[in-house]
Amino acid sequence: MANGNLGDYLSEGYIESISLILTGRRDGRVSMAANVRPNIIDTDFSLDQMIDAFSSKGLSIQDLVVLSGAHTIGASHCNAFNGRFKQGSKGSLELIDASLDKSYAETLMNKCSSSESSSLTVSNDPETSSTFDNQYYRNLETHKGLIQTDSALMDDDRTRKMVEALASDEEIFFHRWSESFVKLSMVGVRVGEDGEIRRTCSAVN
Repeated sequence: MANGNLGDYLSEGYIESISLILTGRRDGRVSMAANVRPNIIDTDFSLDQMIDAFSSKGLSIQDLVVLSGAHTIGASHCNAFNGRFKQGSKGSLELIDASLDKSYAETLMNKCSSSESSSLTVSNDPETSSTFDNQYYRNLETHKGLIQTDSALMDDDRTRKMVEALASDEEIFFHRWSESFVKLSMVGVRVGEDGEIRRTCSAVN
């Protein structure tokens, strides 16, 4: 399969099950920022915390590993992973997370040691950052997971073999991704009289 971005794969039909995502959803009438934080994975979560969070939404450990593959594209701010380093006496960063490849860690420290690090971003995937592929899992095998929650997938027997399987076969990743993404799309869907069908998308009826 030729490499390309996610849009290419969707248009060419490689991720066929994405078409199974149901349409016609009802909109909620309340949107609060305070409801967001309890429903997302923090970057310093342990594997058990991640499993619990996914399980509470009806998602499995396999879904956790597969959907983490979204980190094969995009970028993260330095503060998303700076807990893996400490500030040295001269202001420079020092590696404290031994699970991270040292050469990769040095690249991250050089990038994020700037006084403007809070606004700087680093590609989630240091190899193919603009391509939706299974490189993310190959990065984990070489200890180049950007965020602590990425590396955690290789540090536990419950998820390591899944990572290795997805790293070795891109077709399996695409197939598993389509299945897990459809499951994710069904979390919290409003039915019946819950919510509304808006006449104008930007405003409640």
